[in-house]
Amino acid sequence: MKTIRLGAGMAFWGDSINPAIDMVRHADIDYLCCDHLAELTMSILSKRMERDPAEGYTPDVLDLLRNVLPVCRERGIKIISNAGGANPRGCAERVVQLCKELGLQGVRIGVVTGDDIRGQIDDLMHDGVSFASLDTGAGLETVRSQLTHANVYIGSDGIVEALEAGADIVICGRVTDVALYIGPMRYELGWAADDWHRLGIGAAVAHIVECGGQATGGLYSKGWQQVSGMAEIGYPIAEVSADGSAVVTKTPGSGGEVTVGTVSEQMVYEILDPGNYLTADVTGDFSQITLEQAGQDRVRVGGVTGRPAPGTLKVNMGYRAGFIGTAQFSYTWPDAYLKAKRALSLLDERLRNADFNCDETRVEWVGHNSMWSPLIPEPDDPDAAEVTVRFTARCPSRQEARKVFSELVPICNNGPAGLGGLGTRLPITELFAVWPCLIPRDLVPSAVEMITV
Repeated sequence: MKTIRLGAGMAFWGDSINPAIDMVRHADIDYLCCDHLAELTMSILSKRMERDPAEGYTPDVLDLLRNVLPVCRERGIKIISNAGGANPRGCAERVVQLCKELGLQGVRIGVVTGDDIRGQIDDLMHDGVSFASLDTGAGLETVRSQLTHANVYIGSDGIVEALEAGADIVICGRVTDVALYIGPMRYELGWAADDWHRLGIGAAVAHIVECGGQATGGLYSKGWQQVSGMAEIGYPIAEVSADGSAVVTKTPGSGGEVTVGTVSEQMVYEILDPGNYLTADVTGDFSQITLEQAGQDRVRVGGVTGRPAPGTLKVNMGYRAGFIGTAQFSYTWPDAYLKAKRALSLLDERLRNADFNCDETRVEWVGHNSMWSPLIPEPDDPDAAEVTVRFTARCPSRQEARKVFSELVPICNNGPAGLGGLGTRLPITELFAVWPCLIPRDLVPSAVEMITV
């Protein structure tokens, strides 16, 4: 019975490329599957492409491929990546250039597109697609003019098509994370697009490995103290057979661990209803999953099934939501807290005098409630040796956001004694927000283009 081995090469844009390099050199894998995207990432990439039409992909894919591609070619390892982001075609063109720089010939690159529907939104709305927010129910017209991108989480069909066409590298845009793994499972193991049981298993296994080190001891809340070798943590590998049996392991000799505990924590990550895990390829049912330690750093996955894929696909839309002005400062003993409160009061008064316009503000006491605010009260200890305050405001323009720091600076001299830690003006940050919504799946066909170096 045929078994394929899928290695998790990347878990996000900015992730270390070392686990992937280690994996292609020392592990027995058939595919290196690399996830570079998150919802915020698409906003950043769209902004980069707006400045330069040749950009819009995650540049770390080039560093990755420069280090792994020669070895992958020698060992016959295929690479699947969603690093294309907002510009899969542009990414593929840079990969072609890289192959030429490395002296590699005969490399076939499949480019999967179809997820970008920004240019079709008005026509789709005219035809009855509401794009109502899943969070608030509001209509898209409330932010339509501020949209930066609109990409659908598409499934594995395009990846399968590219592999059938002989692709050595598949570059995608916003495919789902699990599609990066389900695609080669379908192609190599002969699973039909409606084999819901096996696809459900595939979705579960893909979900376990997609976040890289999270399945091998990273973020392990139960036993993080005992996980060894985290500085050189190995990334997970899924061994999947044609009948749907599967084992999760990792790169031999690498740090971290693969145990029922580490896999369990990743299994419940971001799935909401375990009996109804919605993906573009299948609705997974993980409610009866079994995990069995099958040897050192080997966990067998069972008890999973699947049902038909949902009739709609999720759309990742982003829109411009204003600018963030920030000021951070510290006060020292004595009366550190009272001084900081007085400085905040003065800042508020100065901003009012400056006709400050903002949508909302937030005060965080760093080291006390900056992660829990407003659930945790302010640190009103009169004997505190020091306090640090961060004041932020969401503003409609850069000009308004600049006022936050500008009106704080005079308080250094014209306020309570002992202010420090002000530093220089922090950059004005443009805020991008996510607009999650749905679209009927039959309105989003994928397309594949093949390029040969």
